[in-house]
This record gives sequence, structure tokens and C-alpha cells, in this order.
Amino acid sequence: MSHIRTLVATAALALSTSSHAQSAPTPGTAPSAPPTTIDAKAEPYFIVTRIDARKCAYPLCGGYFVKAVNSPLTRCADGKLAKQCHAVELDTRSLGWSDEQRAKFEASFGVGKALVKGALEPQPRGLYTGEVLRVTEAWQGQGSNKRPLGTFYSLKNNGIVCIQAPCPSFSLTTLNRPATERTIDMPDFSPARAPEEAVKAAWAALEQGPILTAGAVVPFPAGGLQGTVYGHKLLASEFYLPAKP
Repeated sequence: MSHIRTLVATAALALSTSSHAQSAPTPGTAPSAPPTTIDAKAEPYFIVTRIDARKCAYPLCGGYFVKAVNSPLTRCADGKLAKQCHAVELDTRSLGWSDEQRAKFEASFGVGKALVKGALEPQPRGLYTGEVLRVTEAWQGQGSNKRPLGTFYSLKNNGIVCIQAPCPSFSLTTLNRPATERTIDMPDFSPARAPEEAVKAAWAALEQGPILTAGAVVPFPAGGLQGTVYGHKLLASEFYLPAKP
């Protein structure tokens, strides 16, 4: 148990410096791009910032406030940029879910334990028009931390195999920043404090394609005959697998 606490403390220290931006550059790596607005041509990934508990009529109130991850500003349904945007509900029709499945996922999404990819759009809701988050991808968080810390990434096994460490076998792409990609030696899922079966599922999923993560990239000693050689690993405060409610 003390080993887990140590890992979480180490992750918290590293992640606290990158909660709203990329982690600081490490030797031998290129500096990360500064935060900016999201790519207007791509559907962004969203996370909840808070539940909308205002007391007014639906669909003007209710639902959530959301933001695009890794970005200080989000484009709302009215086309304006803001720190957070209103979404009265999730439109998951493209996923083929039942009302019960949507409700189960929304319970997790509403407390910040899930991510979605999609777009904020005005849609008719009764006599009014509501801001709706149309979902094309849904991802379920697996860890037990209260909230994710660090930068949000897509993580994939890039197929590189080496005969000695360090070995950049994994690639990270910053969510909502498709042009930002870097390689790491490995992910470390332990700071997320997820169940063992979820960690096994993450490794299995990486054999098939990418998963989503949140965390910070840090250097670690990876051996070396002529002195210490450093590799880089991702300390994951959270990781996400495709939602199957």
C-alpha cells in the first residue's frame, strides 16, 4: 500500500506543474506547443467542469458545463469562445445506445469520470432550442482519483522494438492538438489507482489501437554502460477505455 502512496505522491508532484498545459521539456526532447484554442477543423474531446444546477426552465438550464481538454477556450454552440460551455444533454444517437445505456454513461460523465468527442450544437428541445453535445466517441475513466491531472493524450503502441533501453515504443498525441506527437518508453498506470483488471484491459487494448490518458511525461534512468541513460515514461493520473455501458 505504501508503494502505491509513493507513486501517487510522485505523480501528483509531476502532474501539478502540468494541470493546464504540457509538462516542462526534458533533456533531449523538443518543447511542447503553448496552449491555444482547439483545431477548428476537428471535433474536440470534452470533459465536464461542473453540473448545471441553476433553477430555470429546461433546456435553458440543466445538464452540464463542459470544456475542451488541453485548451483555455472552448467554442460553444453559439459559435462564441468561452472558458466553459453549456450542454443540456448528450446526443448519443450515433453510438446506438438505449436510453438506459445513455443514462448510465451520463452518470459517470457528469462527475468528470469520462471523456467524449463530438460537437456542441443548437438542437430543438420542445418550444426552445437547447445546447446539445453531439457525441461521436465515448471514453470511460478507469482510475479512482477524484479528477485527472496533467495533459490529456491519445496513447498508442507504435510497434518499435529495441534490443536495449531506452526504447520509444509508445507514441503520445496531445488531444485537440493533432500536430503534437512525441514518443515515450512506456506508460505507468499505477498513479491512476485503477483495479488490476482495468490495467490489464488497458494493455490489451493497446495491442489493438490507441487509448486515452491524462498525465505527465517524466524522465527515468534506463541503464547505460557509459553512464546513466534516461528514457521517458508517462505517469498516468487517469486512463480511458471505450465506453460500453
